[in-house]
Amino acid sequence: MDLHQTVVTDNIPVEISVRIGRRRMTVAELSGLKEDDVLPLDQGVGDHVEICVGDHVIAYGELVADDDDGGRLMLRIVRAAGEAA
Repeated sequence: MDLHQTVVTDNIPVEISVRIGRRRMTVAELSGLKEDDVLPLDQGVGDHVEICVGDHVIAYGELVADDDDGGRLMLRIVRAAGEAA
């Protein structure tokens, strides 16, 4: 067996998630949520969202609508997580 053989990773599927904001709540507040409640988040409408793999932020982006595709929500990458703002 060749121990120096490399593993090809280009075809491994990775799920990303997009964080649009956060809010801390107690269990009582969480259990009291009902339809039409509005939860303020810690971010403004124009702030960049976090693009994550697991719990790791890998990049930042902005949400945009694709007017050619019925207003589908899309994500424009603004910068990688390691780059200066």
